[in-house]
Formats: sequence, C-alpha cells, structure tokens
Amino acid sequence: MPHASATRCSIRSCGNMEQYIEKDGKRLRLGYTTGSCAAAAAKAAAGALNHMPIARVTNLNRTIDELKEKGVEAVDPETIDLHRPYVDDIHLTCPECGKTMTRIPEVMDCWFDSGAMPYAQWHYPFENKERFEKELFPADFICEGIDQTRGWFYSLMAISTFIMGRAPYKNVLVNDLILDKEGKKMSKSRGNTVSPFELLDKYGADALRWYLVSTSPAWTPTRFDEDGVKEVVSKFFGTLKNIYNFFVLYSNLEDLDVASIQVPYENRPELDRWIISRYNKCIREATAALDSYEHMRMVRTINDFVVEDLSNWYIRRARRRFYAEEMDEDKKSVFATTYEILVGVAKLIAPIAPFISDEMYIKLTGNETVHTAYYPEADESLIDEKVEERMGLVKTLVNLGRGTREKEKLKVRQPLQEVIIDGSYESIISDLVPLIQEELNVKNVVFEPELDKYMNFSIKPNFREAGKALGKNVKEFGKKLAECDAKKLIAEVQGGSVTMNLGGEDYEIPEDYLDVRISAKEGFVVGMENNVFTILETTLTPELINEGYVREIISKVQQLRKQHDFEMMDHIRIYLAADEEIQNAVNGAKDHIMSETLADEIAAKEGIEVFDINGHDTGIAVERV
Repeated sequence: MPHASATRCSIRSCGNMEQYIEKDGKRLRLGYTTGSCAAAAAKAAAGALNHMPIARVTNLNRTIDELKEKGVEAVDPETIDLHRPYVDDIHLTCPECGKTMTRIPEVMDCWFDSGAMPYAQWHYPFENKERFEKELFPADFICEGIDQTRGWFYSLMAISTFIMGRAPYKNVLVNDLILDKEGKKMSKSRGNTVSPFELLDKYGADALRWYLVSTSPAWTPTRFDEDGVKEVVSKFFGTLKNIYNFFVLYSNLEDLDVASIQVPYENRPELDRWIISRYNKCIREATAALDSYEHMRMVRTINDFVVEDLSNWYIRRARRRFYAEEMDEDKKSVFATTYEILVGVAKLIAPIAPFISDEMYIKLTGNETVHTAYYPEADESLIDEKVEERMGLVKTLVNLGRGTREKEKLKVRQPLQEVIIDGSYESIISDLVPLIQEELNVKNVVFEPELDKYMNFSIKPNFREAGKALGKNVKEFGKKLAECDAKKLIAEVQGGSVTMNLGGEDYEIPEDYLDVRISAKEGFVVGMENNVFTILETTLTPELINEGYVREIISKVQQLRKQHDFEMMDHIRIYLAADEEIQNAVNGAKDHIMSETLADEIAAKEGIEVFDINGHDTGIAVERV
C-alpha cells in the first residue's frame, strides 16, 4: 500500500484529499493529526503505514487577498489584524442579495469546530453520505499531544457520540512532552531549550525525525539529547549512504542497468539468500510494528537490519564480488540482490525519512517519487530459517573470535594458525569454513568434539544468588564445588538442576547458583557466549608474523590512496623505508602487495612519513603514476 509522506495535517479544508483515500481499489488508512511540532509530526507519520489523508492548511495570505478584494472597507495587507475586535470592522457584500454582511458577535467554541472536522471536511450529510458512513468513518487513528485529552480528543468523541452513536476513531496515539536530556521540562528561564531550525540546518530533517521516533515510544516523554541526533547521522544514515555510494560506484564502473539483471533466487549464493531472508523478516517485523503504532520498534528494526545485517555482514562479506573481473552469475547476483534491498529500504524508511528515501529511490529506479510507491510486503516464501540459523551460527562464532582478538590485542590483520570450534557444528556449517577463515584471518578451522582439552574449568558459588537460599551452608557449598569435576557438574546443571546435600539437607542447585570460570590453556584464547565457544591458537610462526607485516603495509597504502583522493583505478608507485625484517617480508610478498594496491613499483626512499607496522617504524609514501 502507499505510505505516508506527510509530516503535517490540518483539521481544516479537505481540498483534493479524496485522491488519497482509495488507490487501485484498495482501502487506505485514515488518520487525524494536528500541530507543527517536529516530534508530533514525525510520530504521527510513524503511525501511518498507508497514506494518511493530507488536508490543506488554510492559506492566510489568500484570505487577506480575498478580504481586500471583497471588503466594503479598504484593507491594507501590511497592517490588517484578523483578530477581534478589529476584524469586526470589515464588512462584505453578499453576492446574492447585494446587502452588507456583518460578523456575528458570538464566537463558537473552537473545540466544537475541531470536533466537527470529520463531517465538515466531507460536507456530511449533504454530500458523500453513503461513502462517509461505509468507508470514511471512523478514523483508524488520531494523533495529538497529551494536552488534547480534554480538548480535541474529547470534542471529537462528544460530537460523534451525539451524532453517530459511536467513537470517531479506533485508536488514540498520544504524544507526550519533549524534555531535555536530564529529564527536565524545557523552558527559556532554564536555558535548556533547543532551536528546531538550527537542528534542521545542522543535521537535516530526516535525521531529526529518525532520532525522535527511535528514542522513545510516542506516549512517553522524550529526553532530547543532541548527541543522539549526531549518532543517528553517523551510524544509521552514514552507514546507509556508504552502502548506497559503494553500490553506485561499482554499478557505474561496470556501466550496468542493474534493474534489468535477473538471477533466479535458487541460483543465488547462500549469503544472498540469507540477506534476502533477513530483509523480508525485517519487512514483516516493521509492518507489524506500524500496524500496532509502535513506531520506535519499527525504526529500530530497520536500523538493526541496515547496520548489522546489510552493512556489517552482507556488504562486507560480498565486497570482493563487486569488483570481480568476470561478470558471471555470482557477480550479477550480488548486484541484483543489493539493488533490490536498497530500493526496498528506501520504501521502508520513507514514512520517517522522506528526503533521503526519495533521493535514493528516484536515482535507483528512475521513478518520479517513492511516496507514490507501495510499502513493501514480506514474501514469506523467501524467509529461510535454516539459512538464517546456519549464518547466525557463523556470525556468532566470528563475533566471539573477533571479540577475543580485541580483548587479547591480537590485530585482525595478523593471521593466526587456527580456530577451534565445537565438532557438533561440522555437519551444519562445514561448507562455510572459507567464510570463517577470512573473517577471523585464520589458516585452518578445526572441528573438535572435545573442546575441554583446550580449556580449564573452575566453579565458585555465586554468593549473591546462592547465599540467599543456602544461608550458612554456602561455605560448605563452596568447598564441595572446589572438590567436584567442574566440567561434569556444569553439564549436569545446564541439563536442568542437580541435588546437593548441605548441612544434612538436600538442596536443588540451579545454574544461577554457580560462578563458572573458563580459561584457555597456554597458547590458546577462548571466547564464550550461551555455551558457544571459539578457541583461537595464539602461537605466531615467522611466516604468520611476516604475513601480518604485509597486511598492515597494504592497509596503510590503501589509507594513503584515500587521503590523496586517488581514483579507485589509479595506478601508483609505493615508496618504502624499512628495516631488514619488514623489507624481507615485503620482498616475499611483493607481487601480492602490488596487485592489492594497483602499484606498478615498490622503491626505496628516505625522509617519508613513518608508520608503526606491528612495532617497526616504517616509512611509507605513494604517488600516482
């Protein structure tokens, strides 16, 4: 279905609103909202999965022009005041009888006027009666600030109950207050207010809206922190832009009409089928969130998909496929898959981020605007739980390994000999071993059925939990833990609970009574999460050390290429000032270094910028050939 691009609706005239009520025979969602507050507008848009009817805001200038044209008295647009009592001095001529028209002295309750909005905008019951009663009433939702509980919400309800005998809306979405980052009400006297216009100029409307709808549910107070907006700009929109720019760059280099590439789903690599499955699951979850007006959950679902699944895993893992020499089916698949998902993401984010989504969509598809496109619908047939389970296990193993590397200060660019993982996983992920090798930068992946030969286990009481239940017997509990077979006890407890006699009384010992400590044996390090282990061998041979030097040099050269704004296909000359150990490593991998960096030559040169290459001060410089 079409989705909302509107950020503000009025309770006034309907204009050409009818065009949004039905499209292609589909009933679209109706909603009422008022106000120009950025938070209210953004949160209102979040609740509109389909197209919110857009009502025209009364044009003040046009009203003044009309008074100038039809008024009996002369009207100066520069000085006119439309408030009472001044507006009472202006008279109009009746177009039918020609007599002078004068304002009535009474002022109708503005909330009665507002409460009559559903009927007034359709001129009910004088026009559209049947359609109004069958299709256009009641609204699916109403959205406004908490102060409208006894204002607009009430007047709508009161009039509707009197006229129609039922509520005028099915759901009420209440926007709470925006506070400062300390949770205090914003006020000029406190000096804690922020200018929305400055924020819009600084970060853009999309980032501000995304932050506001992601930071808290609409119905709770929002603690505004500008640092949160900065984080949205860098982490979400920065990531999305990088993916888009990377894709466009290589599409243009290949001069591809990406939209025309067709690769059957079953012929796509597992990595592509995984991201397609994750994408459709993202659609399903985001749609469910919108249907329940949980805009925060919707935004966070999309955010996690783009950052974690699409960027940190899929694009990073598929990067080399984009610049493979041959345009084979694998290369076509990565372009087609990325294109489909980028177009889909543009549609997903459009209700909250209308500008960047529109720009992406137009440039990717050539269509006029994203805001007349249908919101994505999940294809359940493309959600493959088995593929997700396999890739999820690999991601967990890789994340554990990378986390262990970071903890132990083992650079990812330093190759290691092997990683050891649970042998029971071999039948599940054996064909994904190359992926694990590349991600963890290891030579071998070993599936080991008995991981405990690489680990030491120790158990102590978790005094916080065990002490409450065992009381004075906790000391005896600790003594028995020290004497038992730690590995065996851990397995028994994880299978349920065990019984232990303490002080002549039997106690059930659950897992949370235990403080389990697992450490790797000498020459290994271990990462553990939810009974999943990744064990890395840390012994470095001279060959591994030299390869680490080479990888660091390649990385520094690529950084220098970027700093000098070289084009991707520019050939370069590398200058090096290195000690004997680094020079020997370079000499042994000269062809590889030149191939990776598009270098035509590696030459010696003194007096150039020095970098730390794993403890060796090394001069490195580049120039375009």
